[in-house]
Amino acid sequence: MKDKHFQQIYANGAVLNTKIDVHTRFSSIPTDIPAAIASAVGAPSNAHVLDIGCGTGHMLRHLRDLGHRGRLVGFDLAIPPGIDTDGIEFVTGDAEALPWQDDSYDIITAVHMLGHLTDIPAALAEATRVLRPDGVCVISANSDTSYPHTAKYRRRVHELYGWGEPVYTTTRVNLENLAQVLTPWRNVEIRTLTGELRIPYRDYLDYFAANTAVWAASPTADQLADILVRLQRWAQEDLVDGHIIEPKTVGIAVCTIPI
Repeated sequence: MKDKHFQQIYANGAVLNTKIDVHTRFSSIPTDIPAAIASAVGAPSNAHVLDIGCGTGHMLRHLRDLGHRGRLVGFDLAIPPGIDTDGIEFVTGDAEALPWQDDSYDIITAVHMLGHLTDIPAALAEATRVLRPDGVCVISANSDTSYPHTAKYRRRVHELYGWGEPVYTTTRVNLENLAQVLTPWRNVEIRTLTGELRIPYRDYLDYFAANTAVWAASPTADQLADILVRLQRWAQEDLVDGHIIEPKTVGIAVCTIPI
């Protein structure tokens, strides 16, 4: 099951849409994860695709717009209201108990979601169950070295308020340990995408504020106001031509032949 905290935060799509918007507008060196996954699985094709932890359906819409002819299904605990459902099925449920028979899908994708789960082995077992024997599962995760400025500022906030070491989704699943996590498959090929965000100062402040919603220790309104005042000073120290520059590296694991 996805952690209930993340379920509540992502239920209306606002936080996720803010992140997608920043990456869309300010990727000075893009890491196009949907395009990389489409290439890895040979889309468009007639294959049946299941995207676990689909969020707003960004991955599936990319496949649809490429002209994918097979079934496209998005699965998550909660589906944000008002999203584009044209040509895409959306199903709610628990990743540890997928509501399909064995061997139902040719392709399974899971974009930056394993770190949100409370029982990763159970979810991976379910994914291998519903994937056909000759199918492909593609799972992505950020590197622990991505977004160094954001990580630095967050550590400062946690130290200031005595919240201990920050826990990120990459704390449990990241590029560096992805092959080790994906033990249900015999063949795991790790591909990497290297990119960069170049975010204008004011937009970066909004981006950082939006991300505080997913912290385990969510700030109160007063704390958030204090954090943003401090962040303005911290970020100004790191500006390059009025921008915060965040390097990022993404791991794309292409998994075949389940054990």
